[in-house]
Amino acid sequence: MARKVNKKCQHCATLSAEAAIALHGVDGDNCWNPDDVRQLGYNCHRRRHHYRHREDDNRTRRRLRKLTKQAEGGQGNAPHPAMPLTQEGAIVAPPPPLMRAAVLVLYRNHKDAPVHAVAAEIWQGDRQLIEMRPVHCMGMRGDQVTTYLHQILANLRENYGVSRFEDVVKEIPVHQCPIEDCPLQANKPI
Repeated sequence: MARKVNKKCQHCATLSAEAAIALHGVDGDNCWNPDDVRQLGYNCHRRRHHYRHREDDNRTRRRLRKLTKQAEGGQGNAPHPAMPLTQEGAIVAPPPPLMRAAVLVLYRNHKDAPVHAVAAEIWQGDRQLIEMRPVHCMGMRGDQVTTYLHQILANLRENYGVSRFEDVVKEIPVHQCPIEDCPLQANKPI
């Protein structure tokens, strides 16, 4: 059981050292504890420090105790039941939640080139759910392409619950454009 808080020492901790010695020293109620050889009151200094930092120390102690319990899983050193062990003793990671992700597909020759066509893919884990057919962007300005991408994203949000494109953009060279009536197909060998 924890020791009771000494109200007198707790109040003393709020005072400066000089004020505490004047109030609780030889001229005061003689509570100041000069147990050390030089009679400077180190025990009282330690007690005052304890009461001044008590809340922070207790908060840190509770946080560390909680982290230790979480790390142990409440079962000592036994592995967490959701983490099965392999025959070699390595922990197998649990399967990640299967969330849908949208990947933007741009048909252009290099990063600074204009966008020739736009498509999108929806993935769930390692499996591709749908592939949106490419649409030509030839003749569109940059802001028009951006507006069109926002329309695609709104459609994907409504139908598949995807709110954004992934950070990785799939870029395919223009000569691989799969659109049948593409004007660049005239240059393709048959």
